[in-house]
Amino acid sequence: ECQKEHRPQHKRACKKRAAELREEILFKQPESCHLGDCPICCLPLPLDFLSILMPCCCTVICDGCDYANQIRELKEKLDHNCPFCRHPKAKSDEERNRSLIKRVDAKDPAAIRHMGGKRG
Repeated sequence: ECQKEHRPQHKRACKKRAAELREEILFKQPESCHLGDCPICCLPLPLDFLSILMPCCCTVICDGCDYANQIRELKEKLDHNCPFCRHPKAKSDEERNRSLIKRVDAKDPAAIRHMGGKRG
């Protein structure tokens, strides 16, 4: 009853607020993506495969965090390490594959998925 009586008084304000709520819902960024979040910057991993699987810990990080780590290492003249676990980066493809195989043997799902996609 009260809503019907007072509707004409704030009809314009109600319509404006409804439009604002609709805009918020339409243009709201998703909380995360199906790939998860980068464990370093906590932003959703990009859908266009601009992310890197680190073979030492099988952690997927975004390209931006890897790039930022490379710049930091160059500026400070440091050895190249994994930005997540700080393990030294593999110097060759053979060393990288050995690390991945160790993670597969440890039944790491990310390593198994990566090796399966690589072989298939």
